Amino acid sequence: MKAISATLLLLLFAVRPSFAEFYTGNVLVGSMREYEKAVRNDPSRDLRLATAFTEFIAGVYDSREMDFCTPERTTLGQIAAVVSKYLNAHPEQWNQAAYLLVLLALKEAFPCSPSGR
Repeated sequence: MKAISATLLLLLFAVRPSFAEFYTGNVLVGSMREYEKAVRNDPSRDLRLATAFTEFIAGVYDSREMDFCTPERTTLGQIAAVVSKYLNAHPEQWNQAAYLLVLLALKEAFPCSPSGR
């Protein structure tokens, strides 16, 4: 009985959960490239991927809006431009979770004052 318990304990500690992100920065950059093409009216653009980029950003923004201080009437186009600029400036981070990269971009561009939110 002790051998079975010891074996089960070893297995329990040997099996660690893996927390791989479903949507990484590398995937987000692919859809961002299509968004950038759409903004330039490039006929080779993939509108499905371009839309996926803005929808993902909007979802992250809506779920974490309290974490940054955007000016009133900020548009999704402006938010997408901020995220695109951040991603283009930080290719070394593309292996990270996509939602994290969006949050980093927005927090950098729209920090809250210490007395604000």
